[in-house]
Amino acid sequence: MRGDVLVVDKDNDSLSGLPAVLREAGLQVTHVKNHDETRATLAQMDFSVVVAALEEHHAHKQTLLKVIKGNTPETEVVLVSRTATVDAAVRAMQMGAYNYLPLPENPSDLVIVIQKAFEKSQLQQELMELRHMIRGQQAMPMLIGKSAKMQALKREIARVAPLDCTVLIQGETGTGKEMVAKMVHRLSLRSDKRFLAVNTGAFNAELLANELFGHEQGAYTGAQRTKAGVFEATHQGTLLLDEIGEMPLGMQVQLLRVLQERTVVRVGGTEEIPVDVRLMAATHRDIEKEVERGRFRQDLFYRLNVFTLKLPALRERVDDIPLFCHYFIEKFANSFKKDVTGMDDEVLGILMAHPFPGNVRELENLIERAVVLCDGSTIEARHLPQEFHKAAAMTHHDVQTDEGLLPLTEVERRHILKVLEHVQHSKGQAAKILGIDRATLWRKLQRYGIEAD
Repeated sequence: MRGDVLVVDKDNDSLSGLPAVLREAGLQVTHVKNHDETRATLAQMDFSVVVAALEEHHAHKQTLLKVIKGNTPETEVVLVSRTATVDAAVRAMQMGAYNYLPLPENPSDLVIVIQKAFEKSQLQQELMELRHMIRGQQAMPMLIGKSAKMQALKREIARVAPLDCTVLIQGETGTGKEMVAKMVHRLSLRSDKRFLAVNTGAFNAELLANELFGHEQGAYTGAQRTKAGVFEATHQGTLLLDEIGEMPLGMQVQLLRVLQERTVVRVGGTEEIPVDVRLMAATHRDIEKEVERGRFRQDLFYRLNVFTLKLPALRERVDDIPLFCHYFIEKFANSFKKDVTGMDDEVLGILMAHPFPGNVRELENLIERAVVLCDGSTIEARHLPQEFHKAAAMTHHDVQTDEGLLPLTEVERRHILKVLEHVQHSKGQAAKILGIDRATLWRKLQRYGIEAD
């Protein structure tokens, strides 16, 4: 089990006001005040950040650092002392501390440092998991992301997976709908059975019927033997019907019958064959609107819409872009046997400002191309396509242009102010509307000089 921040306050309640400030910033905080509590808490939980008030002569300072960094290297440690010196700070940081600071008069002065330490720790944790994926040590498909929307999605997946109900997965092209379906399957009671995915938009009605239900020998010219369809092939397993919104209306009627009767009839046959399949459907379309337009059967929609998982677009979770970049760089660097290890800040800024209509798939292709072109260790703006060079030039404008266009940072600042005003400055509601967590919102408020109280 992992917590956000552990505050170790052995210095006469020097940090007594810090937990409340951190909680206001959206972090979960555990507060301990003596050696026994510290040892017991660290034995039971890992933390992203440990903040400890320790004097220079404190004998447990080095021991605390060694224990934490030895057990969980990704945990960042921030030390605070009334007698902090440069030499002491250098020694502490050489031992692995994130920072060693003088005790501030106002605990809120520590928040930015702690948030940056928290973000670094979170990134390290994600990268460790991603490296396991790259090395093939983790069979479970994993959704990359620490944004509020992705955390909520992961909780919904864990909630619905064991229930064996029909699931409708909605999201734009490239958001990872099939990966979500595989996660639901792997966490379900059918995880030891087969998972198959069929793109229902890739076939006409006749071919789709043959693919889903199979055919009997002689059912049509060329049907030289009996063939089972994917419903039979996934008996007791999970079947994903991808792009269900493209399914012809005639096939929708046949699919509805299968869901109602739990049997299939092969093309050219008469026998009803029982099938026990957990069905999931995925689409990039708004199915409710398709129902209103008469393009999708309302009764089938009700059958499929038992539980809906909605995948956010990449532009709605910009904070996850650095994680994807790290993952894809390492993936393609390994694949192409290149020494590319990262990208410069300009490239990251350009990518975080891009709307990514193709979502994660578009970003993956972009990073693959950049790794191929990169002849050093760091991806630069020149390794991006030409249209991104124009975007880079636009991000350097610090004033409003003649056409009234504003730099992205100013647009974001104004939007945050507008949202805060709309929710009467409720940080929790504002973060929810913006699709970010409270800690990220707090950081943005600090960056733009917006009053955070």
